[in-house]
Amino acid sequence: MATQYVIKRGDLGIGVNKLQAYLNMMQQRNLISTVNKQDGVFGPLTETAVREWQRYAGLPIDGIINYNTWNSLVDKLRELGVVTNIPVANRGFYLSSGQQGLSVFKMQEYLNEIAATNKCLRPIPVDGIYGPRTVAAVQQYQYLYDLNVDGVIGSMTWDSIINERNKL
Repeated sequence: MATQYVIKRGDLGIGVNKLQAYLNMMQQRNLISTVNKQDGVFGPLTETAVREWQRYAGLPIDGIINYNTWNSLVDKLRELGVVTNIPVANRGFYLSSGQQGLSVFKMQEYLNEIAATNKCLRPIPVDGIYGPRTVAAVQQYQYLYDLNVDGVIGSMTWDSIINERNKL
């Protein structure tokens, strides 16, 4: 299921911060050449790194992280067996109730993938909107995976969701 949500130049937050780190992992493996500043701000360096990644992955090159660009990055992490544990540049970077966008959409999608194999989790709508059902699913996930239960996707919850999904 695709979405029209994107992450682009000028955006900021946890999604940008984590994707900058993923792009740097690709640079460290010589798949792209641009070293990104992991500050959570989608600026010119991030755009250049995204373009390089898109070229490497055979995707349309526009410097925007869309559904397919995101999938190709995270799928490459899975293929490489990378376990993420990436700090965020700003403690204010997290996903929470009321937010919307590609980061929320993908976290909902990953929670549903995990729920398909863990019957203690219930599937939720994948709409890119961090509403009450997403909050409840995140709280449920946090409880089951021994994380701080606050219904917010911060750095530790983000990495846990990515790592669990990539084990599937």
